Amino acid sequence: MSAESLTPFLGNKPAQFLLNESLRRHTFHHAYIFAGKEGLGKKRLALQVAKSLNCLDPDAFPGPCERCQSCRKVDARSHPDVRVIEPETKVFKIDQVRAVIQDIYYLPFEGRHRVFILEDADRMNDEAANSLLKTLEEPPEKSMLILLTSNLYILLPTIRSRAQIVKFQPIPAREIEEYLVSVRGIAPAAAAKAAQLSQGSLGLALSLDLETLDAMQKSAFALLELMVHDDDFALLQHLGTLFAGSKTQDKNLDLFLQILISILRDLVIISLFQSREHLMYQDQIDRLRSLKLSFHPGLVEQFLRDIEDFYRKRHLNLKVDIYFQNIVLRTRKQILENQKR
Repeated sequence: MSAESLTPFLGNKPAQFLLNESLRRHTFHHAYIFAGKEGLGKKRLALQVAKSLNCLDPDAFPGPCERCQSCRKVDARSHPDVRVIEPETKVFKIDQVRAVIQDIYYLPFEGRHRVFILEDADRMNDEAANSLLKTLEEPPEKSMLILLTSNLYILLPTIRSRAQIVKFQPIPAREIEEYLVSVRGIAPAAAAKAAQLSQGSLGLALSLDLETLDAMQKSAFALLELMVHDDDFALLQHLGTLFAGSKTQDKNLDLFLQILISILRDLVIISLFQSREHLMYQDQIDRLRSLKLSFHPGLVEQFLRDIEDFYRKRHLNLKVDIYFQNIVLRTRKQILENQKR
């Protein structure tokens, strides 16, 4: 049994209930689309369905027993009737999808049902996606197809209309925080920050390196503090370090932007409310109070909009360092002008 199967499944109770009821009533569909951002447990729940359909313990139904030979084989990725297929290149090509289609019509080798789980299904090109349509229209009796996607509407409408869509929602930060503390043994303060920065994704929360998280937090606070002083050299030097070497990697850039956004949101809270209860950075209250003097709510709101716009566009063909630098310098200019009044 895998360690993962022993831990509780966080969030998305409606999705779990829907699938369990479908299994219990034998009304499950031949094709599903599990849709939601990365790290919400789509793949894990798909494997749970595969185990339930083939579990050897009838008393465990509709859930898998997690102990029988069939369940253990699914966990070990060695069950001949349960396949997880990833794109071999940046996209699912027609030949790879055709191989799945050919395989899906065989009867089960040792289980009751065959389950095919396609990861990153939105990475099918149109030719590969169209080749699935006949299979979705005339499904084999003993096979199930589960498409996993973080971009539901990239899938062709004809694909979406022929499968039952199960939407996965972000996991509440409190549930992630409690899991990190109670199951993973992470310190409460670090767990709270990781949970808030995870955007509802347990997978992202678990992938966060706490040392990197701390360094990024220090860098984000330092940037904001440099923005309130008339020292071009220090500010530009700091901006240069943000995008030097490996820091240009998507994951690190995303993390830095999320931390910066969370600090700015704390500035809004501390400016408008007396309570510190909802502050993420309660341990940095003195720095927040000092920054609040220069970052009034209207300016923070505009700065947030600019950064969130940059966050959405960051994967386009932008010179991210120049784009971000312009946002910072434009906001700083307004801060310095306000200080002179």
